Amino acid sequence: MISPWNFPLHLSQRSVAPALALGNAVVLKPASDTPVTGGTLIARVFEEAGLPAGVLSVVVGSGSELGDAIVKHPVPRLISFTGSTPVGKQVGANAVSGDTLKKVALELGGNAPLVVLDDADIDAAVDQAVQGGYLHSGQICMSVQRVIVDEKVYDEFLPKYEAAVRGLKVGDPDEEGVLVGPVINDTQLETLKKKIASAEADGARALVGGEITGRVVPPFIWVDATPEMEITREEIFGPMTVVLKARDEEHALQLANDHEFGLSSSVFTQDLDRGLRFAEGNEAGMTYINQMSVQDEAHVAFGGARNSGLGRFNGEWAIEEFTTDHTIGVTRLG
Repeated sequence: MISPWNFPLHLSQRSVAPALALGNAVVLKPASDTPVTGGTLIARVFEEAGLPAGVLSVVVGSGSELGDAIVKHPVPRLISFTGSTPVGKQVGANAVSGDTLKKVALELGGNAPLVVLDDADIDAAVDQAVQGGYLHSGQICMSVQRVIVDEKVYDEFLPKYEAAVRGLKVGDPDEEGVLVGPVINDTQLETLKKKIASAEADGARALVGGEITGRVVPPFIWVDATPEMEITREEIFGPMTVVLKARDEEHALQLANDHEFGLSSSVFTQDLDRGLRFAEGNEAGMTYINQMSVQDEAHVAFGGARNSGLGRFNGEWAIEEFTTDHTIGVTRLG
């Protein structure tokens, strides 16, 4: 199990707990930014609970030093990885490059669209777009990144969305009501600075933005962007969203699917049958009607399509991932 830094305790336990419960031994490599909450704390809890020594091992270090060695090692039969799509592709390639083919469970990057159809409850869509786009400073694989709005309600939606984002509290997340705090590290900060520069160079306009203070990046809303721009196509992983105008429902679905990812998505409409039809056309592992794309329930399948991953977590789907089907034939003689 190779886990990420953004929700380290939960996203480590999501694999560790069911794997152990189903009779496996586990080697856990937490993200180097969160080795305690993502790894050693979990090991201590299981140790105090009486788990036998050696059943759960935690190895702390950088992914560049340990990741390939763990994936290529002959002992593990399954590699469960949560992280970026480029690294996930490398994990998948390494898992099949050695002498032993390994099963992989990959939960990778996203570029979640939130689609506002012409019959949507605008206030509800604004609220969920703000929460889904800027919660945890946008550092969630399911974060709303592209807000796709039917042109019939675009002029109603955008001013309300702008006002709501401008009203967000920014700064110390220990303070009550702060939604946007610092990003994880200097590497992530530099990545976001490059994305801002790229968006400006491509001709996108920051309807909402501001100056970066330390590692605190203020909320951005990008408009006048096109589907071809990097800010639209790539995963941002920061407090930024792009608003796109759709001609109609068909065009909105085309824009929603016009990228390489397929993790989570949302559509807002007051006609639930229409919402279901739209959701079925979404090339994503998860679609939520009249809810933001940031959702995770322990009994509901969690996972992506296309370049957002392979396999499913949670509930009965975890049993599928952490067990191996074995057909045994018996003949009674005599």
